[in-house]
Amino acid sequence: MFRAVFSHPAPWSFQLNRFLPALVFLVVAAIGLGMSLSLYRASEVKRVAKFEAYADEAAARIVGRYKQHLSLLEGTKALFEATSGAINRTAFKTYVDGLDTEGRYDGIQGIGFARLIHAGNEGVVETEIKRNYGKDRKVWPETTDQDYRTPIVLLEPNDIRNDVALGYDMYSDPIRRAAMSAAFATDTPMASGPVQLVQEITTDKQTGFLIYVPFKVDNDDSSLPLSGFVYAPFRAGDLYHAISTEEPILPLQIMATDVETNITMFQSDGFAKPDTTSRLSAARDVDIGGRKWTLHIQADESFRADQFDVTPFVVAAVSLLLAVALALSAQSQIKALSTARAMHELSEKSLQERDLMLQEMKHRIKNSIARVLAMARQTARHSDDLKAFMDSYTARLQAMSTAQDVLTRSHWQRADLKELLTKELAQVFGDSDASYDITGPAVELDEKATQAFSLTFHELATNALKYGGVSEAGASLSVDWAYEEAGRNRKLRLTWSETGSEPVTPPTKKGFGTRLIDANIIGELNGSIERHYREMGLSIAIIVPAAEMITKRRWRRRRRAGTETV
Repeated sequence: MFRAVFSHPAPWSFQLNRFLPALVFLVVAAIGLGMSLSLYRASEVKRVAKFEAYADEAAARIVGRYKQHLSLLEGTKALFEATSGAINRTAFKTYVDGLDTEGRYDGIQGIGFARLIHAGNEGVVETEIKRNYGKDRKVWPETTDQDYRTPIVLLEPNDIRNDVALGYDMYSDPIRRAAMSAAFATDTPMASGPVQLVQEITTDKQTGFLIYVPFKVDNDDSSLPLSGFVYAPFRAGDLYHAISTEEPILPLQIMATDVETNITMFQSDGFAKPDTTSRLSAARDVDIGGRKWTLHIQADESFRADQFDVTPFVVAAVSLLLAVALALSAQSQIKALSTARAMHELSEKSLQERDLMLQEMKHRIKNSIARVLAMARQTARHSDDLKAFMDSYTARLQAMSTAQDVLTRSHWQRADLKELLTKELAQVFGDSDASYDITGPAVELDEKATQAFSLTFHELATNALKYGGVSEAGASLSVDWAYEEAGRNRKLRLTWSETGSEPVTPPTKKGFGTRLIDANIIGELNGSIERHYREMGLSIAIIVPAAEMITKRRWRRRRRAGTETV
């Protein structure tokens, strides 16, 4: 009876086993989709927060750049006050050149001084311009309906653009006059509304604005409320370019609008119309000299691509446990195969390097013998007796040994290119009559580049001694190097020039020394070699990318520091 009952599963147990796979699938899928949705929302919050931080950074940069320029104007005002306004163009130019406005303060067009005068006293200003710049410049426009005029009497740097502004009466323009009046009334720096600067004499015109700082000195005309205004003209587009190229570069598109006039001050390339619906769009109000600008900021395509988070989709895929297991297994197999292939390639490379080392040892021994014989012949030719020969010859052999030790140590330490070349030439030429000249900037080499250049210089010097006749009368050798281009394309060009007393003909076949040079320069340093066989000499140009001569970590640090040596 009991055996009959337990020999068959209960109906509810049968149904549970039937639907269990589907139930497990649904539960795992629901968990996976829930986690994926949570991660997606979290990544969106993170992405929006990062964009908002970038937007705040952009606004802070513009305000910070404005404050930088304002500090220049405040310092210029202090200069005028300290000298009681008695400053000529020479002193003013020296002061502005020392600020390096063109190199360090992009966006600002210069620093100037506009003197306040009564209408009708233009001759005083014209005389001052003549005294400072040696030019007969009239105050312009010629007529005005105002009681005062503020012609520009100093503006540096005095380039072609700024030169045309001399004598311009800024008080005749309503927009500029409003800013100057506000600056005088509040005794604070004030920015003008959007204008076209009188310096805009090219086809590439930008919206501009000016910042005015009023001041008064005691020895000026007491009937005037002010001595004048220290001011600076700005091109808004250049100001944006200055903050957009700072490190780190912000992945944003920006448009700035002057709130009072609703005029666009600048707009980055590719900026669409302001989008208030996107979460990656924002507006920031900034104060620029008492005027409000609204910055419309959007994320560019690089930000959208970089901040795309695949984690939610990966988590959703993980819910398909079997597919993930198969993928991990396949990945493991591929990784194992890749590791085996890499080990095989490493073994092959080690064998090739060992063979090259053996060839190099054999070749160096032959070259050393040739050098020893050449040194023996030259020493004998210049020695009066056997003792003098032995003393001189032993000293030269000892010098060769010392140079070889230094070359061996440079394989493990960083070496200066000029020092490495000098020691190699001294090792090869010894006390011969060889005449050579070395010029070039300081270049620091890492271990790989040191070894490559060491072997290359050794081969070139040996060939010059054996075949170029650099130790003969009338022969010479010059080596110079310099940098070409900049940034990632920066290269070092080294020129090896031999001038001899006999014609030089190209070799009929490539020897091991030539192949060794090519292997070091082309194979190791990704460089190139140009050989020119002239009638009375040989010229070799070696071009090597600068990034191949130093480790990537040090290369990035040197680029940030702006140093000229590698």
